[in-house]
Amino acid sequence: MGATAPIVVVTDLDGTLLDNDTYAAGPAAVKVTALQDAGARVVCCSAKTRAEQQVHRRDLGIAGLFVIENGAAVHDDDGPVRVLGLTYRDVRARLRSAATQLGLTLRGFGDMDVLEVADRTLLSVDAAGRAKEREHTEPFVVDDLDLDETVLRSALDAVDLDLQRGARFWTASGRHDKGTAVAVLRELLTNERHGRPLLYGLGDTYNDAAMLAAVDVPMLVQRPDGTWADLDVSGVTHLDGIGPVGWCQGADAILATLCT
Repeated sequence: MGATAPIVVVTDLDGTLLDNDTYAAGPAAVKVTALQDAGARVVCCSAKTRAEQQVHRRDLGIAGLFVIENGAAVHDDDGPVRVLGLTYRDVRARLRSAATQLGLTLRGFGDMDVLEVADRTLLSVDAAGRAKEREHTEPFVVDDLDLDETVLRSALDAVDLDLQRGARFWTASGRHDKGTAVAVLRELLTNERHGRPLLYGLGDTYNDAAMLAAVDVPMLVQRPDGTWADLDVSGVTHLDGIGPVGWCQGADAILATLCT
């Protein structure tokens, strides 16, 4: 790949570009602007909904392609470009079926009012409302704290759903992840730019593993406890900094390649 390949920065949001607790970009906001001014494209690839990402992208001055709900769809500013996931109604129905088979009581975002979502996520009420505007995936909690993850994963697999575990919730989805969405991004950007882009990726935790494995240059920021997630991703760079602080370090490394 030549030095003139278009540079694309594919980034997770919560815990990476955005602080895990405040959901603010902080010092990383300036770096987003610097990257774009230097000619790089920044693409958000997050578990967040389209409604949530539109606000963060507006605040950060990011336009163009973005990936919603852990790879469920690739959107641009005008709407969906490629849908990879199931409908929200379908995911909810399959999840209820799996829970019934296991005799579990679970509560998804569709079962919670906006105040409960705000309380569980530490989001503002307005932001929690946007988090409830789901199109393809369902975060949920389970009352049984001793639940074996393997058992739950097997039950969802039987109804053709995937399971991901985040810091606060389990999430049920169709057969997609951030890696499948990155493959679509690469295809779309290659066609648009008439050349294969160089993809950098920044993430913080396990649901970013597929995304980081699919990019050319994977980077991992530290989690709130100061550790790095133990990901099986070849060639990943461990950045010294939690969330947006580590993101800034990654951005500086990318900017150094753009400015030489």
